Parts: sequence; C-alpha cells; structure tokens
Amino acid sequence: MSSGDYEIIPFNPELTGEVVQLLSDLWGDNYESNLSYFQWKYIQNPFTDTALGIVALYKGNVVGFRGYFATKWIVSEETKKIIILCPGDTVVHPDHRRKRLSVIMGDKAKEDYSSTYPIFFNFSASKNSAPGYLRMGFVPIVDKQYLNSCNLIGLIKFIVADKGEKDLSSSPITFGNFNNIEVLDRPKPESMSAIISAYKDNIKTIRLLQDEAFFKWRFNNNKKKYVFYYYNNSKTIGYAAVRLSQNNRRGYIVDFAADSPLTLAKIVSFIKHNNHFNILSIYNYSLSENISDILKSLNFKSNNIASILAKKANGVWPLFIRPVKDKYAESDFFIQGLDIRELKNWSIKEICSDGS
Repeated sequence: MSSGDYEIIPFNPELTGEVVQLLSDLWGDNYESNLSYFQWKYIQNPFTDTALGIVALYKGNVVGFRGYFATKWIVSEETKKIIILCPGDTVVHPDHRRKRLSVIMGDKAKEDYSSTYPIFFNFSASKNSAPGYLRMGFVPIVDKQYLNSCNLIGLIKFIVADKGEKDLSSSPITFGNFNNIEVLDRPKPESMSAIISAYKDNIKTIRLLQDEAFFKWRFNNNKKKYVFYYYNNSKTIGYAAVRLSQNNRRGYIVDFAADSPLTLAKIVSFIKHNNHFNILSIYNYSLSENISDILKSLNFKSNNIASILAKKANGVWPLFIRPVKDKYAESDFFIQGLDIRELKNWSIKEICSDGS
C-alpha cells in the first residue's frame, strides 16, 4: 500500500531495530530495555504467529509504526476463542508528522486484519489519541476509572514523594510467608490458572482467557513491576497481582481471583494493614456486588481526593471499541449474541490492558 511518498507495509522482523529505535519517542532512550519490551509484547506474544504492526516507510526508512497487542478472550469453555487486538504504541518520526500517517496505518491494519480478527479494543486513550480514535469510528463504552483507597497521611506522603523510578527493593514490601498470605515477586501460573478455571459465573460475559500459558508469559513485561499476593490453605485459593507505580508508592490491583470474596478481602486487608502502598487502586469495572461491598468496607472510593487529583493530572478518557472491518454491519458489534458496546457484557480487569 502506498500513500504519496510513503509505503505502508506490515511489520516484518527485519525492521525490528529501526522500529524499536523509533519507539524511543514513547518508551525512553534505553534501547536494550525497549528491545526486550518489544520482543515480549509483540514477538513472544503467544496469541499470534507473528508480531502484529503496521510500518510507514519513507525512502526505505522506518518513519512510522502502529502496534497491535493481541489477547485471547472467551465467552464460555464450549465456545470458540476470540483474539482481540489492542491498538497502541503509535509513533511517527517528528519530520513526518501532520501527514495523517497514524490514520493511514490504522486503515492498513483494518485491511490486513479484518479476515482474522473481529475486534479492536483500546484501553489506553489519551488527550492526544482520543480524537483520532473517534475519527476512525471507535465507540466509547465507558470512562476509564479506578476505585482508590488511601488515608490523608498516605495521600500526603504520595504527593510529596519523589516520582522518579525506584527499585522494588526500596519499597516497604517484605516478601515471604505470613500465616496464610504468601508475598512473591513472581507469578505462580499453575495455581493462578487453577483458581480461574474453578470459578463459575452464571452471567454470560466476554472474559480474558487466563490459562497457564497466559500467566507464564503475561508478567514478563520488563517495563512494569509486579508483586503477587497468594492466600494459601493447604493449596492456593486466592491471589492478587499488583502493579507498582514508578516510585513504588501506588499499587494497582491488575488481576485477582479467589474461591470466595472473603478470601480476596483477606488479601486486600493484608496489603492495606501492612501499608505496602500510599494509594491502592483497582479498575471500577466488572466487580460483583459482593466484591464491591468488600472494597467499600475497605475504604475504596471513586470520588476521593486521590481520584480528583488523578483526573486533574491525566484527564479521564474512554475505553474504545470497534469492529476491525473497515465497512461493518450492525451484526459485527455482536460476539456470540453479546453487544460489545455494552460494558455489562464484558469482564474487564486491568490485566486486559496492553498498558499494564
């Protein structure tokens, strides 16, 4: 595909070095770290045979890239698995901006991927990208929002703390066994997938497929820090995976599962009681009534000062979705009878996002 002086092509591995160099605009100047991240996110992704992305070339040189992060979803064990693509990591060289290359690469993705993948789901819109997604026909389904738990002292400590990158060893977290709670810096894929597979929900939703292979891969993201909390009672019956902020002061519960809401409550209570974070946050989506009640009892709120400050600093932007097909019909908004534009038809945790 050509557009003026530009050639728009699918990513191929021979372009990895140039693409990673271009992505320094988004990811920082550490080439080796960026290369490791790119390989994990796109090349080692277990849900595609090849890295998914669109490249813009100018005189044979890479001047644009738009990546597509693949995840696998399921409605029930008996139904066909669905690969959903998260568009993100879009970058254009400064000398080639204002030429609609981002949109043109997006159009090329629709053309190339529509026969294989049904849905684009964007979790990471921003002030700069949201208008473009709207122009490309993406539909907002809900504003991105968290429940936050913190007290006044913790909030003050968070505000005045150095926001720079800190090693995990500098956090107040102690690893090891504490009665029924085990704190580790690594996932336990077999145990985590067993808890997920044992959970039965009578409500039909589109949910992330979290099997052992998923857990072995998902937390190898070298750009993020995670801590894992397990509740053990002869075997592991609950867990919470927490992503840390750069300075370790804020924790985001990106994934969780347990044999009962009470088990999850014990894990979250342990984190809070031991003051591992000044602010503890969780996506305010797809929470059962029991879990919502537990979180409220543990002082999680959507409208506290931490939420207000975050909105002022970062704004509030939607989760966006659309069929991959360029020209789509109303039926393309349905997966196994579920309307993808309705939040109630999804089971969403932060681990679903390409940015976590």
